[in-house]
Amino acid sequence: MKLSSLANLISGALSAADYSAEIAAELAEHTRHLGGGGSAPVAVSEDVDLVLDRAGLGVLCRLFASGQLTAGELAYTADALQMAERVEFSSPEVADDLDACTDPEINGPLSAEKALAIAGRGAAA
Repeated sequence: MKLSSLANLISGALSAADYSAEIAAELAEHTRHLGGGGSAPVAVSEDVDLVLDRAGLGVLCRLFASGQLTAGELAYTADALQMAERVEFSSPEVADDLDACTDPEINGPLSAEKALAIAGRGAAA
């Protein structure tokens, strides 16, 4: 996954369908390794600096809640964001909420309702 593609997804310059197609092969490889007790590869091309703020996380959660991103795509994206050295989080709360979007075997399944609750946090601020 290219960080620039994720930045474009968040900004609306890249459609969710195009983003999904772009990460499909690496997500398939990642998924193939899940559940085996070993590690699952996450490929991140850190071609830009990215600051994930509440608004950006909200976009990702709303794309999931509307069915434009799958739970696997969101979890893979969250893993990549957490691993990338060129990603910063605007607050510890954003980082914590992103963590809830990762591995459903650890965090439980992410429902559309929970994703929308995450997306709505800080909306009044």
